[in-house]
Amino acid sequence: EKELAACSNAVASELMPHVGIATCLNLPEPDVDQELLLARFAHAGLNAEMAAWDDESVDWSGFDAVVIRSTWDYPVRPTAFRNWVEHTDKLTQLLNAASIVVPNLDKRYLLKMHEEGIPIVPTEVISLDLTALNKINSDRIVIKPAIGAGSYLTAFFDRQDESAMKEHISEIDRLGTVALAQPFMESVPHGGERSLVWIDGEFTHKIVKQPRFTGQHESVSQAVPIESGEREIAEQIMATIPNSPLYARVDLIEDKSQFVLNELELIEPSLFLLQYPEAADRLVHGVQSRL
Repeated sequence: EKELAACSNAVASELMPHVGIATCLNLPEPDVDQELLLARFAHAGLNAEMAAWDDESVDWSGFDAVVIRSTWDYPVRPTAFRNWVEHTDKLTQLLNAASIVVPNLDKRYLLKMHEEGIPIVPTEVISLDLTALNKINSDRIVIKPAIGAGSYLTAFFDRQDESAMKEHISEIDRLGTVALAQPFMESVPHGGERSLVWIDGEFTHKIVKQPRFTGQHESVSQAVPIESGEREIAEQIMATIPNSPLYARVDLIEDKSQFVLNELELIEPSLFLLQYPEAADRLVHGVQSRL
């Protein structure tokens, strides 16, 4: 009977939809949502497992769907990651799809969104001549790579510290991407950056996080209600995406009584599921509905 039961369980497991949760071989930091998400997939009757995008032994065609989650090392190998995204998208259902992920790899998408009427944190491409500083009205300057995740190579400088800024820009250049400059938003240390989480067609929750730069740990709140003004601009932002994503995160900053977009995260954002576990169930349901 035990052998029969074991056989039945094995057959049932084979029949369950097989979902890959894309991570990386060497995580820069732990994914605190991983265990919760795996448990919710299992509870829903889906066979989900972690698989590293940079593990060449993985057969991605063996998954019914692949959900990109903690692929947080891609900024050091952006071309390889882009190739993986486009290749995997042809083998199985990639969530989010390559058509959504690829345009979001380079943060210069902010410039395009600004042209489309979305209010953004003022953003300029900056080179070693520092002429872009003429367009930024701030005593402190944030410089970040156009291709980056988390706080990777994101730092702020006093406007007068040109040598430090040039050194940082050179480091970004060596990475193979370009540097972006933004004003240091003085409202952030006081009000925080608002991260609105979108899952399967609607905003589920919001957390507030304090500014984070290279080498710092992330400080986040519990889930808090979404204000009407935040929701209005966030829905306007989401309406610019041609194909509806499974998940997204809209990072807003309040500036002079209006909300502006800091980043639209469509690839591998932390979704802060521990702060609002119901969102994990909605994500799993969203995957099920797409199978």
